[in-house]
Amino acid sequence: MIEQSQLWKRLTWSAVLVAVTLYAIFLAPQWFFLLVVEAFVLLGLNEYFSLAESKGFFINRYLGLTFGALLPIPFYLPGEVIVLTIAVLCLFVFNFHRHLKEHAIVSTALTLFGLIYVGWFLSFITKIRVLDNGACWVFYTLLVVKGGDAGAYFVGKQFGSNRLVEHISPNKSVEGALGGFAVTFVLSLASKLYLIHVPMFHLVILGSALGVMGQLGDLAESLLKRDANVKDSGHIPGLGGVLDVVDSLLLTFPIVYYYLSVI
Repeated sequence: MIEQSQLWKRLTWSAVLVAVTLYAIFLAPQWFFLLVVEAFVLLGLNEYFSLAESKGFFINRYLGLTFGALLPIPFYLPGEVIVLTIAVLCLFVFNFHRHLKEHAIVSTALTLFGLIYVGWFLSFITKIRVLDNGACWVFYTLLVVKGGDAGAYFVGKQFGSNRLVEHISPNKSVEGALGGFAVTFVLSLASKLYLIHVPMFHLVILGSALGVMGQLGDLAESLLKRDANVKDSGHIPGLGGVLDVVDSLLLTFPIVYYYLSVI
């Protein structure tokens, strides 16, 4: 009964997120799309900082969130390197305080890693959005990666018996991973229906890459949670946290963007 209740919460909140996302991609003005991305970046980054702090590390949270909010803004101008460079300088200056000098290496490294892992990687969605046919490519990435997540979840629940990487994520199974890859690959091929101009071999390559990288992204975030000894990164009913929602996208958005940039 409890598991069924969790499933309904998962489906309900997923439906809400899907509705907001589709509106932001296809119907909303560009500034609204950017605000939605900013919300996910800031909430995800805040959850990451909380994971790090739960290990007893000092984090420059407010500096990190400030520069995290700046990373999606080069939506209009390629300036992430400038943002990250200034972020490093500001983190060092902040740590000049004599009471913080003992934490300088770890604090600077953990804060900067969060900016790259959550802020920068997630902001690639804004870069994809301004490419030719960008709205469809954003939709494509979300559809095939999150569809693969759903496939892995349901196949794993139904047929999973062989643990995948038990010491990182005990609930993930080999069967679920294979199911997730298959769903991602099939959805990528089916996307030819709305990406009519895209040769099928590009969808084969992208489907294969995202089928692997999406699951590696999921495991990467599971590793962080395992180290912090928490089950979920946040408190969205049925889904965990924002990081739990976007974990499989963090490594896939950059892949899609750079692939599209060279074809």
